[in-house]
Amino acid sequence: MIGNILGNVVGFLLMLGVPLAACIYYLWKRDGRIWMFFAGILSFTVSQLLIRIPLLQYAGKKWEWLMLLPYTSLVLYYGFLGLTAGLFEETGRWAAFGLMKRRRRALDWKDALALGLGHGGVEAVWVAVSGLMAGNFDFTAAGGRTLLGGVERLFAMPLHVGFSFLIFKGVEEKKARWWLLAVLLHGLTDFQLVIGNLAVVEGLLAIEAVAVLLLVVRFVRREERS
Repeated sequence: MIGNILGNVVGFLLMLGVPLAACIYYLWKRDGRIWMFFAGILSFTVSQLLIRIPLLQYAGKKWEWLMLLPYTSLVLYYGFLGLTAGLFEETGRWAAFGLMKRRRRALDWKDALALGLGHGGVEAVWVAVSGLMAGNFDFTAAGGRTLLGGVERLFAMPLHVGFSFLIFKGVEEKKARWWLLAVLLHGLTDFQLVIGNLAVVEGLLAIEAVAVLLLVVRFVRREERS
């Protein structure tokens, strides 16, 4: 009983802890990057919650093939969801960087980090709040699934930072190929859900998160030297 409650509480806190800590840090730092953090929040909110999800809900009611897709082909279904997530979110990130570049003119890797934390952070909050409202967090039930959900959000955060670095590079170099790469990698990451085994999916996310962190560190070191 106590273990179940603890698992649910820890999982819930993992979903909220990182974005909350990042927000507090940027507010305390007062270097102006809190606005990049908010831009990340806005990019997810607009691209996903205000555009993509309502469009998918509408299309699911109008297009019979889309309504039946989860039952006819899981591969196509998760491929479609992953690709649309990549298209909308990475385009939202590109627009956010473009707007902030006009406001601040010069951007650096710290801005990419702040935007990635804001984007991934508000997604984690949305997942947690949505789960709570839907009754998915039953604090008397088995807490393993909630704990895995929290761990998944923890692994997803470096990926969002990595995607933000790709978009940052594309905006700085004015090359759309970095946007395309971010869209495809984002879509591929989401497509992994087709595996169906939560533990395997979490394991892959962990490996990808570590790989992305190493690449980000390498990029930062190169930027600091230049």
